[in-house]
Amino acid sequence: MMRDSDVVVVGAGVLGLSAARALAGQGREVVVCEQASVGHGNSGSKGSARIFRLGYDHPGYVRLAMAAQRLWAELEAESGTSLLTTTGQVTFGDDLDVLTTSMDAAGTRYEEMRAGEVASRFPVLEVPGRAVFEPDSGVIAADAVLAALQTGGGFEVRQQTRVVRLEDDGRRVRVVLETDGKEDELRASSVVVCAGPWTGPLVAGSGSGADVGLRSLPTLEQAAYLAPVTGTIDDVPVFVERRHPWFYGLPVHRAGLVKIALHGAGPAVSLHRLTGDGSDGPDAGLVAELSAAAERVLPGLASEPVSTERCLYDNSPDGDFVIDRVGRIVIGSGTSGHGFKFAPLLGQVLADLATGTAPESGLAADIERFRSGRLPSLSDRGGPASHP
Repeated sequence: MMRDSDVVVVGAGVLGLSAARALAGQGREVVVCEQASVGHGNSGSKGSARIFRLGYDHPGYVRLAMAAQRLWAELEAESGTSLLTTTGQVTFGDDLDVLTTSMDAAGTRYEEMRAGEVASRFPVLEVPGRAVFEPDSGVIAADAVLAALQTGGGFEVRQQTRVVRLEDDGRRVRVVLETDGKEDELRASSVVVCAGPWTGPLVAGSGSGADVGLRSLPTLEQAAYLAPVTGTIDDVPVFVERRHPWFYGLPVHRAGLVKIALHGAGPAVSLHRLTGDGSDGPDAGLVAELSAAAERVLPGLASEPVSTERCLYDNSPDGDFVIDRVGRIVIGSGTSGHGFKFAPLLGQVLADLATGTAPESGLAADIERFRSGRLPSLSDRGGPASHP
C-alpha cells in the first residue's frame, strides 16, 4: 500500500538513525527501513565500543570531531544515558609531528610524552619512543548509542524491510520495499541512503544521477578482546600505534576487557557474502598478528584473546566519507572504519541536505571534502586510508 512520508532513511546503523533523529527534531515525518535488524551481524555499527578521538592528521577532521563531541553530550542529556567515557588516548609510532601540527591548527589540546612517562602513567603499554597524549579522547558505548538514538526519536523504524529500488522522478522519490517476500511502497520528498556498502548499487539505479562513481569496497576486519594479566582495566587508555597497518585498542569497561584491532588489514568481501548473519569465524592469520602486536606493545594484557569479532568496513577509495545530495537522494557512505565518532554531526549534515538547509557556516568548508564529485578521479586502492 502506497504511503507518503517526508523523508525515508535507508539503513538503521548509526548514521541512518542519527539522520532520522535530526530530521524528526525538525518536525519531519521519517520512516527508517532496515534490511535486517538494528545492530545486526553485518552492520558496520554493531558491537559494544568505538574510539572517540580528536587527533587527526587534517585539522578539518579535528574541528569536526570537536563539534561532534558537543553533540554527544547533548544526546547523553536528551537520552539520560552515558555514552562517551573519557579515558585519554596515547598515540605513538610514525609521523607524530603531522598529528600535532594538525591539532595545533585546529586548536585542541594534547601533551607530549616520553617513553618513560608513558610506562609510568600507563603500565599496560610499552612504548619505545615519544608519544602524544590526548586527554579528551575516550570510548563510545556503541550499542547504547543505537538504543539512545531511538529513544524518544519520533520516527518509525521498519526492521526486516529491504529497499529493492529507488525511483527519483525529480519531484518525489518512490521507494520500493520488500518485507517477508511481499513488495510495498513509500513515497518521500527525499531519501537518505546510509546502507553501508549497499549504498552504491542502490543509488546507482535511482534515476537521480546519483551514479557518481560510488564504488563498494567492503572489507571484513578482525578484532580481539584481551584480559588484564592482573587487576582491572580501569587505568587503560585508548591507544593508537601509527604503523602499517595501524594497531589500536580501547578499554571496554562493562566487559573488563580491552578491544584490539588492526585498521584496514582485513580481506575484501563481496556483497553476496554479506547476505548472511555476520557469523564469519575468526581469521586465524589476523588473530595471530594481533596476538604478536599485543605481546610487543601490551605487557599488561594476556596476548591470547578471550574472544574475537569480525567487523565490516564500508570503505571509500580515499578513506574520506561520502556525504552529498544528488537529485532527491542524499548519500551517507564510505565511513571507512572511522565514522562512528562523528555520527551525531554527520546525521545533522545529512538531515540538512535532505531538507535543503545550509550547513553550519563554521563547518561548511570541512564538510565540502566529502562531496561525491571527487570520486571518479580517485584510484581504487581497495581499502581505507589511515583513519581508525
